[in-house]
Amino acid sequence: MNKLLSVVAVSAAVTLSGCGGASPDAGGASASATAKAVFTANQTCDQLFDKGDEGRMFGAVAFLTNLPDPVTKSDQTKAKIFASDLEYVADTANDELKPLIMDMAKTLSDFGTAETTKVSIDADPFKAAGTKIINACPAQAEAYGDEKNKKEAARKAAADAAAKKTADEVAAKAAAEAAAAPKEYSGVGDDVLNITKHSTGPEVAFIQHTGRSNFAVHTLDAKLESTDLLVNEIGNYSGTVLFDGSSRNGETTAFKITADGAWTVKLVSLKSVRRLDGSTPMTGTGDDVFVYTGPAKAAVFTHDGSSNIAVHSYGSRADLLVNEIGPYSGTVVWAPGVYTITADGNWSATLK
Repeated sequence: MNKLLSVVAVSAAVTLSGCGGASPDAGGASASATAKAVFTANQTCDQLFDKGDEGRMFGAVAFLTNLPDPVTKSDQTKAKIFASDLEYVADTANDELKPLIMDMAKTLSDFGTAETTKVSIDADPFKAAGTKIINACPAQAEAYGDEKNKKEAARKAAADAAAKKTADEVAAKAAAEAAAAPKEYSGVGDDVLNITKHSTGPEVAFIQHTGRSNFAVHTLDAKLESTDLLVNEIGNYSGTVLFDGSSRNGETTAFKITADGAWTVKLVSLKSVRRLDGSTPMTGTGDDVFVYTGPAKAAVFTHDGSSNIAVHSYGSRADLLVNEIGPYSGTVVWAPGVYTITADGNWSATLK
């Protein structure tokens, strides 16, 4: 209501007759004996306040408040419709409310019928009449205010709920990312390294060692009893290994590390390893872990190293596909599942 609009300059409000209709004719004719019934003030107030912001009075207020700049012929047509709706109510209003309603209608009607492309509205008569109508309709004004407050409270509650949902989602995502983040350990020489897995079941470790002598990594259970040998090499080592792939050994709680140099261990969840569909040759160097997601097919597997080459698959069942020494080339069944490679050279798997 406080925004003045960019439409024809309406310089002043018109003077209205008591009935809000046309002025008496030149001959001074009397009012028609068949004049429409006059509503009570309460009935007229109900008509004006009905449907709140979408109703006759506050719909017109919202329309004028939000007029674009520049206005269009469509805006003027809407103004004439709002004016007509108000005039309809004024037609049966009492002498107190009729002129006020007609003041509001005239502002809209003048704008709607303006012929110039640059129009501006003198909204003061419109606002003054609206304020008086609100004062004349205290019950409806209070109900309108209460409804506005309820809608605003509901809007705020919805906005707060949406903001909380977003914050919860962000926090949950951050917590999930933190929980999935790699767990890194480092040391020098022999050690018993207590570890914390991401979850129960299979886990993957990236292990590196810089040294000249034997480097070995054993998994230990809760009783610190050895359950598996993950790495057993001489000198430097860098590779990726799977542990706790079998439930029969229980959960690993520590690594027993034998080393003469510096080492690092980085744990990641099995979900973090690369996923290959076999559309291109699957390749790598040294020990590795990956997931094959394609269909079961024959595959040519090759290795160019000089030490043990072993290929294990964990799908519907565990299977040892290759277990040889030195260079290797052969065809094996390549089924969907988790694959672990033990190798000291380059290897590849190509679907046929």
